[in-house]
Amino acid sequence: MPDLTLWTRLTRREQRIIIKLFGGGSSHGDSLIETVNLMRLGLITENGLTSAGLEVFVAAFKAQRGARELEVVS
Repeated sequence: MPDLTLWTRLTRREQRIIIKLFGGGSSHGDSLIETVNLMRLGLITENGLTSAGLEVFVAAFKAQRGARELEVVS
């Protein structure tokens, strides 16, 4: 759950960078401020996502999937 809390505290632009990196993209062209902040948090490096960044993304993905499943059931 701490991973999900961290995800919700990220700005939408920071979340977008993590999503891009998970999909194999790069942070080229993204705001340096957001990129540096994610590096300071230990979520990304120059080479992509860290294991902590991956855990945060996976926690957010699972939470969203769970919310969608509840919507379908309702």
